[in-house]
Amino acid sequence: MDFEQNIKIMDNLLSDDPTLKIRNFENRAGGLRCRLYFSDGMASSQLLMDGVVRPITEYEGQLPQGGTLDYIALVALGLPEVTWTDETEKMIASVTYGDALLFAEGQGGCLIIGCKNFPYRAISEPEDEKVAKGPKEGFVEPMMMNISMLKRRLRTNKLKLEMKTVGQKSGTACCICYLEDAVDMNVLERVRQGIDGIEMDGVFSSSYIDELMNPTPFSLFQRAGATARPDAAAAKLLEGRVIVIVDGTPEVLTAPYIFLENFQSPEDYYVSYHHAFFSRFLRMAGFFIAISLVPIYIAILNYHPGTLSVGMILSIVQAQAQTPFSAVSEAIILMLSFDLLREAGLRTPSSIGQTLSIVGALVLGQSAVEANIVSPAMVIVVALSGVTGLIINNLKNQIIILRLLLIAFASLGGLWGYVLGVSVILGLLADKKSFGIDYLTGMPAVAQGSHEDSIFRAPFKFMKKRGRFVSREKD
Repeated sequence: MDFEQNIKIMDNLLSDDPTLKIRNFENRAGGLRCRLYFSDGMASSQLLMDGVVRPITEYEGQLPQGGTLDYIALVALGLPEVTWTDETEKMIASVTYGDALLFAEGQGGCLIIGCKNFPYRAISEPEDEKVAKGPKEGFVEPMMMNISMLKRRLRTNKLKLEMKTVGQKSGTACCICYLEDAVDMNVLERVRQGIDGIEMDGVFSSSYIDELMNPTPFSLFQRAGATARPDAAAAKLLEGRVIVIVDGTPEVLTAPYIFLENFQSPEDYYVSYHHAFFSRFLRMAGFFIAISLVPIYIAILNYHPGTLSVGMILSIVQAQAQTPFSAVSEAIILMLSFDLLREAGLRTPSSIGQTLSIVGALVLGQSAVEANIVSPAMVIVVALSGVTGLIINNLKNQIIILRLLLIAFASLGGLWGYVLGVSVILGLLADKKSFGIDYLTGMPAVAQGSHEDSIFRAPFKFMKKRGRFVSREKD
């Protein structure tokens, strides 16, 4: 296909894009016509001028009869990222993503010139994973920037990268990262198959891939983890896990993901192992209180009042008798109010969001008690359950559902109903797998996985170098 046909096809395909810029030019000696396509605001005009237009226009040497573009790329262009292609789809995908297309007489196809220059957010500490000690940087939206932060921490040729494209219309780039000498190949193959099997027009976030790869989409617990910290992602790679980086997302996916990871924090590895164990114990206790305190209170109040002292039960019954609702109704109303205030605090501007949440909770809670709409004991129980539910950010949505499930069991069967509900939850967790790995891996009495970093973190000298989670150490 000659030069005229090439540019006519490109003009037709890109005619409706107002941001597209076209630059026609020739070399100084004449005889070489070129056309450059690039997107305004996404490609660097200065880089194209200094590395493409000026070198070609000032070139006075002899040109070959064929293979003009290959010759130009070899002797004239001063840019590191230059590839030739004759695939129209690849041309469109490249120019719409910030690269430039160079067509020239004497050879079909075009040169794809890397000159991306679109703006992106500066590197900062992730809001949901802040630590008092340790690195303060987090992932950003451009995929290559995130890959560079990983490679800076893992300076080894064993770090392997596999590029994929997802989304039939969006053409979103993603990268599978793993350590060749630590990864479990079965897990890696499951991740590959999951990504290759995605059929969707637009994929714009890592959460899309997490949900689309899940064979049980109605499962309550997540199958893949997510982190916005490069240090945490690098540590996961050393453990033998697989990382999926999605372009446009400041979080990476980690696979496999187990239940105990919900109670771990990156800060656990920057403080002493004594403090890390205590912090993890508090998080697990907070999770238990968040899902169990209200159901147990309702069960005792309705079915087992004899377990409380006489003075306490008389006080609770007297306060409960003055309210128009049952204990279950009170709990649901208060929990709904708490969640509404939490959402309002998140959605309002930061300057007033925290104040709105605190003042709203105090005013509404005090007014509800004084108006005898709810009992003071129920306010205390629901408030404590709601606050402890915020300790584990990864499980805040699951806690809401689990708490309601246990309330239903406790209201129907008392403490025995509560125990039955907990058994159902444990059964679901025991049956769940994450990319072939048991979801309860790392729990006591479970043979699979590493116990050096499960409920408690052992001193670093007892931890193996690599592959200690899902793979045997390889020499």
